[in-house]
Amino acid sequence: MLEINIADTEFKEIFSDIKNRYLSTANFPKFIIGTGLSIVMGVPGMGKLADELDKNFSSDKNVEYKKYWGECQSMVRNHGLEAALLTISNTKNDFVEKIREITGKFILESDYAVRENILKNSSGFEKLLNYLHKTVSVNKKIIDIMTPNYDLIIETIADKLNLTTTLGFKGNLFQKFDSELLRDPYKYYKKSTAILRIFKPHGSINWINRAGITYQTNDYCYLDKNSNCIEIIAPGSMKFQYGMTHNLLREHREIFNSVITDNESSHAIFIYGYGFNDKQFDTVFENTSKDVIVLTMDIKEEVINRAVCNKNWTLFYKNVIGKTHNTTNLSFMVYKGKQYKIDKNLWDLEEFVELFIGKL
Repeated sequence: MLEINIADTEFKEIFSDIKNRYLSTANFPKFIIGTGLSIVMGVPGMGKLADELDKNFSSDKNVEYKKYWGECQSMVRNHGLEAALLTISNTKNDFVEKIREITGKFILESDYAVRENILKNSSGFEKLLNYLHKTVSVNKKIIDIMTPNYDLIIETIADKLNLTTTLGFKGNLFQKFDSELLRDPYKYYKKSTAILRIFKPHGSINWINRAGITYQTNDYCYLDKNSNCIEIIAPGSMKFQYGMTHNLLREHREIFNSVITDNESSHAIFIYGYGFNDKQFDTVFENTSKDVIVLTMDIKEEVINRAVCNKNWTLFYKNVIGKTHNTTNLSFMVYKGKQYKIDKNLWDLEEFVELFIGKL
């Protein structure tokens, strides 16, 4: 493996190439933002959710699910919550529903708890979004983000930046979904308006199911009182099936797929904090000719292998999942098929933005 420092002459050429391929107006990035952002912002990840599920399924009020949870516990301890939930049989629908309810309420409360901190303090993601707002093409001023996250961190930061946002909903207190608004926002907005278009194919904590219709509302008290109806896909074995059969979630997925695979569009794919655990989305990347950049602390070895074989991929990461934890001050980069040790944690969005964007 090669070694490189950001002060090296060789890295200056890499720096310029990364800015041109992944952060330029001419090859404007489309984003996939995973739970890495949520965790950095203070919304708990799978580990804390596992603790919350354990607390709930150990209580007397959920005694009917205690046996099912007990069957998952050793897998949770040894392989993590996501892997454990994938083993749940499709016949245990009530158990999966209860997991969805607990997850929805837990993320709702966690998101609300960190909101004030997000509004008070700047972050690398906020700086990145502000940069995109300033550099998006005047011919099509749309910033596209897909996220499997349930929380409202991206929406909160967009409000902080006064950036118009759409997830395809129209209305006031209880907004209804209109797929055309998501598909073509400029049927509803002036072309001079910069728009952040967010795709949430796994649902959102401000989507609520009332009598079979999904509404979007930002009334926290209402959401809290009706948290059992929050429209998200429970992590685990049912998420793929549910995501393909639920009309709203399916349209979010399909429209984003059409956007990211559009061969007539000149765009890069920027992936941050994403675990590559969604089979339907991951197939999109397998043979893409688009320039792809990935920033993540922990990465699967198969993603590294893909980047080594495809020179259009650039990776910044700290650890390889399943391998010995990296305790050094060095991180890793894959660039144009070559693997490097690098002296800056560019998998960390704060450090990446500081280097490649600087102060705005």
